[in-house]
Order: sequence, then C-alpha cells, then structure tokens
Amino acid sequence: MIRKEGVAPIARHAAEQGLARLMMKLPATRKTIRAAAASQPLLYELCGAYGEACSVLDRMRKDRSADPAIIAEYEIICAEIEADVQRILLGDR
Repeated sequence: MIRKEGVAPIARHAAEQGLARLMMKLPATRKTIRAAAASQPLLYELCGAYGEACSVLDRMRKDRSADPAIIAEYEIICAEIEADVQRILLGDR
C-alpha cells in the first residue's frame, strides 16, 4: 500500500482501489503505475478519481433503474482517466 501523509482515509481508500483497478486494466504498466503513484501526487489523485468513478459505475450497472445515459457518461469518464494515466506515464502530461 502506498502511504500518503495528509490524505483523508476515504480518499486514500479510493486511491488505492483506483490504483488496483488501473493495474488490472493496464497490466503492461503495473510496476510503472505503482511507482509513479507513490511519487506523483497528481497521479495519486487520478487513481482516487478513477476508484470513485469505477465504484459508482459498478453500482449503477447493478441498478436496473439507472439511467443508461449516466452509465455511458461514467464509462467515458473512466476511459478518459485511463488515457490521462497513460499520458502521464509516457511523460506527455
């Protein structure tokens, strides 16, 4: 687990979940993502945003009454965060 001093426990949990999900989604960059998240606050924050967006998306996909347009919007958000992470890892911030 990556320790980030001064990060609220809830935000830290979302970031760790997001980091784990990104490592599964982008297996070729697992080692790089973990190391970069430990040293780059922006990437760590993106992991948190990704963790939160994925959690919401998972809940909405299980909810039969969820609006398909909102589900599609969260799918786009997750894909955009994945692309942002890949850009950061490649140094193209």
